Amino acid sequence: MKKIFLAIFVLSIISFFLFIIFFKDTYLYNFFVQLGVFSLGAFLVWKNDLKGTLSSIGFPGSIKNTAIYFVLGMLALFTALMILSFVSLHFGFNDQVKVAEKIQGLPIYVLFIAVFLAPIAEELLFRAALIPRIGMLPSTIIFALAHFAYGSIIEILGTFLIGLLLSIIFTRSKSITPIILIHITYNLFSVLVLRLFS
Repeated sequence: MKKIFLAIFVLSIISFFLFIIFFKDTYLYNFFVQLGVFSLGAFLVWKNDLKGTLSSIGFPGSIKNTAIYFVLGMLALFTALMILSFVSLHFGFNDQVKVAEKIQGLPIYVLFIAVFLAPIAEELLFRAALIPRIGMLPSTIIFALAHFAYGSIIEILGTFLIGLLLSIIFTRSKSITPIILIHITYNLFSVLVLRLFS
């Protein structure tokens, strides 16, 4: 199975470059980015079988623990982002308009990828696969830098904060489920706000 995930990863990289060169206006290269992230994460976490793999990443985990960590995580996440927002406004440094401009121009299917597929792929790679291998801080830095395409420093700082919180929740809960749910909820909320109120 690891060979299959590795083959999918390689094909997704090739497809990404083909789509960004020949079909850039379709934005479908975003799908291949997430497919690559997912397949690399799956390659790294794969055990001998599906049951062992899911167990090693705490999926699905207990409903009670998932609910508790989800609620606490959402509260911590929005508190941290509000503080970052106030600090950036106080110092007159808020370039979130760059993110809003990018979101406004994206087709709905790309937003679907960002809201539902990206959180699964990213949590599998950056938390479940990388934290045990390189640690919480390096995986969080890589996660933040992976969001540089928005061209926003505040977005990278915000992503770093989100990644750090998700890393803490993952290591405490020993489950990927609450962090996927938090990530999906946050992305959905962000996309709705940026699409409806920008």
